[in-house]
Amino acid sequence: MSDKIVIFPSGSNKRKRLKEREGIIECEVSSRWLQFPEASDNLAYMEYICLDVMTQGPSGKDRKLCELILDKNQLLKMLNDLPVNDRS
Repeated sequence: MSDKIVIFPSGSNKRKRLKEREGIIECEVSSRWLQFPEASDNLAYMEYICLDVMTQGPSGKDRKLCELILDKNQLLKMLNDLPVNDRS
């Protein structure tokens, strides 16, 4: 009977891709996540994004901890320039 069992790849990667479509990136070690807006906003001197830092409340409902308003270009530059520590 065990020869008929089909093992599917981990659902974790699929769940991450679905969350990305919803504008969500989850913390790898806690039940917190960043909620991205549908679009960034443009001022004369800066393109900014409003990120919500979210968690699950005691009742299981989503709860906003705080909001971060960041310069999108500065964030992208910092992420691209961040060195990588190889831990493999």
